[in-house]
Amino acid sequence: MEIFDVVVRIGLVGLTTILFVIVLLAYSRMRSRKMLLITIGFGIMSFHAFLTVPEIFSESYHTIFDENVHLLAHMIGLIFILLGTLKD
Repeated sequence: MEIFDVVVRIGLVGLTTILFVIVLLAYSRMRSRKMLLITIGFGIMSFHAFLTVPEIFSESYHTIFDENVHLLAHMIGLIFILLGTLKD
């Protein structure tokens, strides 16, 4: 991988983690089922981002996390965020 790709991917992992922390702090101040679902969605996204960090440094991890697993993790996270957004 090029150095630019590594910097961008690590930057995106960091930004995802910061966004999760912000949502987690918002949930701690305003405890509701709506914020819980949104927090779970961002938690799944952040956990998935941490799991993909080894892919940057070793090619052997590409076989464990193929494209369908990445899409499934994103879809599950987005469904939780959508359910939290639509919750009244």
